[in-house]
Amino acid sequence: MPPVYVTLGVGEETYAVAASTVGEIVLLPPLTPIPNMPRCVRGLTNLRGTVIPVVDLARQLGVGDTDIHAQTCVIVVDISDGDGLSSSMGVITDEVRDVVTLEPSSIDAAPTFGTRVNPAYIAGLTRIAERHVLILDLARILSDEELLEAGYVQ
Repeated sequence: MPPVYVTLGVGEETYAVAASTVGEIVLLPPLTPIPNMPRCVRGLTNLRGTVIPVVDLARQLGVGDTDIHAQTCVIVVDISDGDGLSSSMGVITDEVRDVVTLEPSSIDAAPTFGTRVNPAYIAGLTRIAERHVLILDLARILSDEELLEAGYVQ
């Protein structure tokens, strides 16, 4: 069976993430800001008794800040680290656009230049509805190393 992806909007751009990493999608819940966290971490939220950090995907990708509005979503993802442990995190995005199935043959290698996004964050490139869509590697984007490299809130 071909892999399934969730497409999401960050600003004017459309990105895709593997649906296998997505646990659920919720409207942005109240966030509690935490001092001395990486700048891309907007805060913590309590999701049915589980406290999770919430990352602004636009900030982490280096394309600005997500404007909060009625359709702002949090994609709750399960990310595995290299030691086989997994943790849940929330990812703020402007909107969730679609769920698509992509044939592996329709996915090209990640571009090494020409994008606003760090090439290390890109798992591939595809076309959806005549538009180029970057497939993001959420495990890399949300790794401890990458979050810490993003810098801290002063």
